Amino acid sequence: MAWGGWPLPQQPPVPTICAGCTIDSERCSTHGRDAQVSPPQGVADSLALVAQSYAGSLVGHPYHAAQFPATKEATVDLSREWTEPLTIPDDCVLCVEMTDEDVLRRVAGYQGQIDKEVLRSKSKWYWGWVESGGDEVPDPGDNDSDANRRRFCELRQDVKTEKRPNGWKQRSFPLIDLSMRLKRKLCVEWNHVYTSWMEEEGLYYDFKERVFRRIDAAQASSVPNS
Repeated sequence: MAWGGWPLPQQPPVPTICAGCTIDSERCSTHGRDAQVSPPQGVADSLALVAQSYAGSLVGHPYHAAQFPATKEATVDLSREWTEPLTIPDDCVLCVEMTDEDVLRRVAGYQGQIDKEVLRSKSKWYWGWVESGGDEVPDPGDNDSDANRRRFCELRQDVKTEKRPNGWKQRSFPLIDLSMRLKRKLCVEWNHVYTSWMEEEGLYYDFKERVFRRIDAAQASSVPNS
């Protein structure tokens, strides 16, 4: 708390109680000012559906990804040709600030999530491969390397065995193979999913830290519209 730009000497600010709990809102990491907020499952589901709408470009037909548990397989609608989504960037803050570097980073990061999910049921074999330190392993000894997961999927998922004559039942879709133009359109649609959620929840995006944060009354006038 300040008066005329100067702190009041020896008079600490009066704490306000967080509306979401019972502690000082300045110290509340969940509900307080500048609290970091993670997207809920509904947003994650929307991002996945958008990604699947572009994945169809690589198979030529509408594509629906397999969902866990892994007993369900991905489906490709061979009765229809893939149609490119009509996506137009607008003046939302995420679209305005997005660079080609951001596009590549975000699609690569999403690919890493896809690979990680697929390898959950194959962790024993994956970890053994990583620890082997062979020439095929990009980052020997690092089980959490996106590069390792991507390479393992590339090398193993199409290998035919007696039990799996067609390779892995649950495969990692190579979203990173999209053209740069489609990657950018994909990210534009992702931006619109995020900005819709941000507007509903009173959030802004911290570009420096790359996280979502809550807007408090004092900040509202200075945060760019999303």
